[in-house]
Amino acid sequence: MRILVLGPVEIRAEAVEGRVVPLGGAKPKALLAALLLHARQVVATDRLIDLIWDDSPPASATALVHTYVSSVRRAVAAAGRSGALTTKAPGYLLDVDPTDSDLEGFENHLYAARHAERQEDHESAAGLFEQALRLWRGPAFGGVEAAFARAQATSLVEERLGAEEGLARCLLHQGRAAEVAAHLRRLVNANPLREQSRALLMRALYESGRQGDALAVYRDGREHLLEELGVEPGPELRELQAEILGGAPRASTATKRRVVVRHQHAVPRHLPPDLSDFTGREDQLQAILAVSEADAVTAPAVVVSGFAGAGKSTLAVHAAHRLRARYPDGQLFADLRGSERNLGAFEVLGRFLGALGVEAADLPGDVDERVEMFRRRVDDKRLLVVLDNARDEQQVRHLMPGAPNCLVIITSRSRLTGLTGTVGVELALLSAEASVRMLGRIVGVTRVSAEPMAAATIAQLCGGIPLAVRAAGAKLQARPHWPLRALASRLSDERRRLDELAVGDLAVRSSLRLNYVELDDLHRHAFHLLTLLDLPDLGSWLAAPLLDIPLDDAEDVVERLVDLRLLEVAGIDAIGRVRYRFHDLVQLFGAEQAMRDEPADGVAAAVCRTLATWMALVDAGASKLPRVTLGLGQQVRTRVELDPRLVAETEQDPSGWFKSETSAVVRAVERAHELGIDEMTTMLIASLLSSPFAARNEFDGWQRTHEVALAAARDSGDTRAEATVLAGLGQLYYEKDEFPAALAYFTQAAEGAEQVGDRATLAVSLVGIGTVHRDLADFRAARDHLVRAARIAEDLGDLSVVTATDYGLGATWRDLGDLPAATSRLTRCVEAYRELGDERGAGLALRGLSLCHRAAGSADLAAELSEQAEAVLRAAGDQLGAAYATQSLAKARIRQGRTEGIAEALADCLTLCTSAGDRFGVALVTRTLGELALAEGELAAARGLLADALAKWTELDLPLWQARTLRDLAAAEALDEETMAQAHWDRALALFAEATTREATELADLSPLAWSHVVRL
Repeated sequence: MRILVLGPVEIRAEAVEGRVVPLGGAKPKALLAALLLHARQVVATDRLIDLIWDDSPPASATALVHTYVSSVRRAVAAAGRSGALTTKAPGYLLDVDPTDSDLEGFENHLYAARHAERQEDHESAAGLFEQALRLWRGPAFGGVEAAFARAQATSLVEERLGAEEGLARCLLHQGRAAEVAAHLRRLVNANPLREQSRALLMRALYESGRQGDALAVYRDGREHLLEELGVEPGPELRELQAEILGGAPRASTATKRRVVVRHQHAVPRHLPPDLSDFTGREDQLQAILAVSEADAVTAPAVVVSGFAGAGKSTLAVHAAHRLRARYPDGQLFADLRGSERNLGAFEVLGRFLGALGVEAADLPGDVDERVEMFRRRVDDKRLLVVLDNARDEQQVRHLMPGAPNCLVIITSRSRLTGLTGTVGVELALLSAEASVRMLGRIVGVTRVSAEPMAAATIAQLCGGIPLAVRAAGAKLQARPHWPLRALASRLSDERRRLDELAVGDLAVRSSLRLNYVELDDLHRHAFHLLTLLDLPDLGSWLAAPLLDIPLDDAEDVVERLVDLRLLEVAGIDAIGRVRYRFHDLVQLFGAEQAMRDEPADGVAAAVCRTLATWMALVDAGASKLPRVTLGLGQQVRTRVELDPRLVAETEQDPSGWFKSETSAVVRAVERAHELGIDEMTTMLIASLLSSPFAARNEFDGWQRTHEVALAAARDSGDTRAEATVLAGLGQLYYEKDEFPAALAYFTQAAEGAEQVGDRATLAVSLVGIGTVHRDLADFRAARDHLVRAARIAEDLGDLSVVTATDYGLGATWRDLGDLPAATSRLTRCVEAYRELGDERGAGLALRGLSLCHRAAGSADLAAELSEQAEAVLRAAGDQLGAAYATQSLAKARIRQGRTEGIAEALADCLTLCTSAGDRFGVALVTRTLGELALAEGELAAARGLLADALAKWTELDLPLWQARTLRDLAAAEALDEETMAQAHWDRALALFAEATTREATELADLSPLAWSHVVRL
């Protein structure tokens, strides 16, 4: 298998010339590209959503990602690498070899070529450069418009040009100047501002005996640079021109550097050294510089705040160096947390006064007198004071000079809002681009350019923390023989990441410890447990069950962690609550401390309390949502006392609550299992979550919780629990329209349930088996399993399962043509659902009844019942079910000849089904749009829509629906493509006959042309 991105994104089954495997549209290609850029690493679903939709995802993004994953999975399997794309919490893993990708092949060839060139093996280097360039088929990531792909494509353009130039250099070293000149001419024409390519062309022309042409290339480049950028050529081009004019160009040129020795003034110069590789923070730097220019009555002050390792001190020192000329009377610096000991004003003022010329013997012994002396000494001076690592306002108040011609820059992890008259400058995480740029300035741009993907991975794993990037850079500097991918691989192991990000005094762990030691017992316990859960985000309420404290106290605890920059605000959730999250490195640090200090039984008790609370809230929310699946695993719930405010906000907006809490709940279930805290708690959670997940098509979360529950059940040898979860997985895969997988899970569930005598789960599993068989047009098997399920459910007195079998049998009789029996079953079904108080079930049964009357030719009654179904389902909150009712109403309207407004209604249904990841619904609505076009005589549109629907039914492998679509496609082609129409018609009849459905009899004496007259208005 080959994954190709250096051109249009493709998967090929063999070598480069091999067969292209169908992959789908832009979004599956974007998913594949994102996974390939992180090959052999788990990419979180949330991260994939951000990448695919450029941080503006639709509400159904999670479900759509799962759909795209399925598409890519099929393509990978078709290319011969089944299993290469796997689900692995919290996302997906593409496990491919470097040789499977043209991108990694290009990077590897380029790395080897540059290494060979450094070793002056120009012949080998040229061959490697050529191999790298042959992999290109066009612009990189063709067909993917996501921002990440465009950014990578831009970076790869530079890499490709670098490879072209490298090849040219090697050929020049081999004396092949004439051969390379034509190639370089094309390169320069395409990139007229690229001075390196122009310099190589000048050398090639000169060495070919064409001195005049070489100088003409220089003049042309100078004109371009002046016209487009307003600058002269760089020193390399200018020196090369002079050397050619002199008749002896050297092999290379170098820029001379001048050493400037500055006179040292007898004033305090206490600033630490500036960093030559300072990167980013331009807006924050300008904000500090602007404060120094503003008019002030007292000394202007800036508070630079941010999390541990954000680069506060680096920014303050860099800004201070930029401002030295404005403050000629000196710069004072004090680290207020030197050697992890908080320095008081008395000691710091003693140092400052000494630097300002006060003898030790003359220093006052009282802090207030030192403050007075300090302010007198600086009153007429232009002085810059940097106070680094301030803990709180009290620590710096005495150190503020009163003179307006002084400037104070303070750094602190707190915002120090108690200091009046200060300007706040907040440091956020570095962007990925800035992190890579910073890494390049530390280890060298050439080294980073040689491995852009590895550099991006390092930047990502450093999480935008400058200290982490600097530590990673220092490690690479200390190991110049390491390729960047070696460090990227080591950082990918969460267990050792903090160890890897420690070199000398650059250590993320040590930086985090400064705030950690300020935690009291309660807040340290909270920090431990919250980081141990490793949630993507959380509400403050979670600390209440976790710590067994009141809800109001929980909010105070969480906010204290925010104040100490150990926790950050993530935003506002769907029901208006603040959500919080840990930075990845903070979470790793906290979990590390928790595993060392927290007793296992205490952790287990805390997690169980929290899961029990979540269960109760899930119950409260689920009771307000339509039930989509049959109930499973009705175990006894753990009794917990809930704050009424939590219950009220859950019941008030259950959809919003589930949207806010789903990712956290799913991760908590997984984490509990990872920590060995099973005790059937994960089983309970997984069972409870079936309904809300199914209602919102949250396939990813549904699958992850059930996979955890299945592992827990199998680990404990609990066959009853295993059967329950297998039935849940059957329901999941049925909702995903993956019918063979659903049938396999339902069958396994039935076997396990029968083995342990769990007749309730057996009945649900049999309903699932019968339903899948009905969709696959195996009506005999469907009827047998549904009848057996009905008998068991009647014995158990489970009316919901009995009614589900009635619905399935009614649909089966309808397809087989026994319309009176179908109508009777579905009428009983409507009544039973109403007795159960299940309005959603009643709405779906009304729609099923509508289909019976439409099949019997009663279009008016069919339309009336579909309208009722639509209203009932909307009132029940089932928008997807309402879309199906709208579709059946559209079909009835077509039969009535009342087509006005149908296309618009169906377009809305198509949008909803697509966003919900409902492939069956998409195919059904597409087919109905085709039928509408056919009825209105729009034959070309009908053919296109019906062919699209047929492809979708074929992908779902549903023969009856293929037959129905083939029948209508034959009618659409009857006037223009008689041979094709007859072929479609014959195939449809064969499928109907094989399934023994009513259509086999209805169409027996008709032709495609005759059917076209029946269905056209």
